[in-house]
Amino acid sequence: MEYFLNEQQKTIKNLARKIAEERILPVRAELDEKEEFPWTIMKDLADSDMFRVFVPEEFEGLGGGCFDLCLVVEELSRVCSGVAVSYAASALGSFIIMKFGSDEQKREFMPGIAAGKKLAAFALTEPAAGS
Repeated sequence: MEYFLNEQQKTIKNLARKIAEERILPVRAELDEKEEFPWTIMKDLADSDMFRVFVPEEFEGLGGGCFDLCLVVEELSRVCSGVAVSYAASALGSFIIMKFGSDEQKREFMPGIAAGKKLAAFALTEPAAGS
């Protein structure tokens, strides 16, 4: 599938794979056994700019968007779906801010999310579903 990736996407994919193999693989069973949120791994992802991947440049991101996010999630998922979902969940919350948030909310939250200093969350309720 790499035949259509640009150089930045190849770099992102390779870095995500390296983090998955070197940082997640050795501790994935322990994370599951202890039922712990992978804070140390989230910090590793932040330090490697993986949270910047899906954030627009105007908010201190790399401007890659959803496809680049999927490249990271794919590589993390190869090793641990729990960590991959934890990472992707912040992106889900971020996309809602980017699409529906006010300019003020975007300026307030997106740079911190891009830096990995803040994790976004997402909640949904449906009036007829009883949630």
